[in-house]
Amino acid sequence: MTRDLRITPDTPPLPEASELFEGWGRTTVGAMATEKATYGANEKGRGLPRGHAVVRSGDIRGGRITCDEPHDEPTVVGRRRLTTGRPILRTGDLALVLVGDRAGEAALVTPQHNDWIATRSVGILRCAHRRETRWLRIWLQTPIAQAWIRRETSAHVEATLSIDALKKMPAALPPPGHMDRILRLFDLIDEKTELNDAIAADAIALADAYFDAWRRHGAEWTSRSFGEVADAVTGSPPPKSPKADAVTTARVSPAEVLAANPPYIDEAADHGYADPRSVCPPGTVLVCPRPEGARAAVTSTSMTPNRGVLAVRPSDGLDQWWLLHELRSRSDELPKAAQGQQAREISRLAFSRLQVLWPEAEVRQRFHRVAQPLHDRALKALDENRTLTRLRVSLLREITSRGSSAAS
Repeated sequence: MTRDLRITPDTPPLPEASELFEGWGRTTVGAMATEKATYGANEKGRGLPRGHAVVRSGDIRGGRITCDEPHDEPTVVGRRRLTTGRPILRTGDLALVLVGDRAGEAALVTPQHNDWIATRSVGILRCAHRRETRWLRIWLQTPIAQAWIRRETSAHVEATLSIDALKKMPAALPPPGHMDRILRLFDLIDEKTELNDAIAADAIALADAYFDAWRRHGAEWTSRSFGEVADAVTGSPPPKSPKADAVTTARVSPAEVLAANPPYIDEAADHGYADPRSVCPPGTVLVCPRPEGARAAVTSTSMTPNRGVLAVRPSDGLDQWWLLHELRSRSDELPKAAQGQQAREISRLAFSRLQVLWPEAEVRQRFHRVAQPLHDRALKALDENRTLTRLRVSLLREITSRGSSAAS
C-alpha cells in the first residue's frame, strides 16, 4: 500500500543538501554486497515445468520488475532445487540487468517476486543491511556509475557486465544517518511517481469505459468510412536527399507508438528532414498495428510518422478523443486490414475504407466534454512525473559531484 505522502507537523524537515554530503567514505560494490553477488541461472540443460516463475533482463524496467505472472514457457536451471541456491531472488535483493544497452538498470525485489528465479542475464546483489542494498540501486543510477558501466561493457562484442567487474566498481558510502535521509527522498519520489501513474491509468480507463457504454447504445448511428471523418497519412522514412522546402521535425517510430502507455506522445528520439505536408499537428492520433493488436496514441506537438505508423487527423478537433477511443476499442480488428504476414503496416487506403459508426456531432461533443477533463487529469499527473524525473536527475548529479571524490 502506498504510504501517506502528506506533510504533517510531525514530519521531520528535509535536510539541506550540504548536510547530506558530509563525512562520506569510499567502498566498492563487492564490499557492500557481502551476502550475495552472483549471476542468475544459465538457461541450458534440463527444463523446468511450463510457467515457472522467472525474471529475465527484459522484465527489469523503470526501476521495477514488470512481470506479474510466470512466463508461459519452459525455463532451465539444471537440477537445482527451486527453493534454495544461487539464482533464487529474495525480497530486498537487487536484481540488475547485465547485458545490452540497459546494463546496470536495477530493481529491488518485492514480496511479489520472492522465490522467483533470475536468469543468466540478471545479476543478484544482497547486502548485510537492506538499506545498503537500496543505496546501491541509487548509486547505480548516478552519472559516475553509468559511465563506469559503459566503460566496462564496451570491451565486449556484446555489451555484458560481469559480476567480477561489478564487484570492483567504486562506490561512495554516506554515513548511515545521511543514507537514510537520501533513501527517504528517493522513496518519496518513487511513491509519488507511482501514484501519478495510477491516476493517469485510472483516468484513461474511465474514459474508455464511458466510450464503451455510449458505443453499446449506438445502433441508430450512421455507418461511415474513416476516410469520410478523418484524414489518414501513411508514415514514410526520411528522404535521402531532402528537397529545398524540407523541414526538420521529430520523427515517431512504431516502437514509440507501441510503448505509449498512457496513450500520449510528447517527444520522439529521432529527428530528421520531412516534407512539410507530412508533418502532423498536435492532436493527431498515431496508429501502429501488430498481430497481437494495434496501439493508438495522441501527439502533443507537431511530429512526422516514420514507416509503419499511420497518422489519423480528425476533421474536427473536438473529435480527437472520440477517434482515439474508437481506435483503442478496435485494437484487435485493425491488424486485419494491415499489410504483410506480420500485419505491421496499414495503408491510408485500407484504413480509409474501414467502416465506423459515427453519431451526430452533438453526441460526439458531449463525449468530448466528459473525456477532456479525464485526459487533462492524466496529462497533469504525467507532467508532475516529468518534474519528479528532473528532481531525481538533479539529486543523482549532486550525489555524483559530492560523492565522486570519496569514490575516486
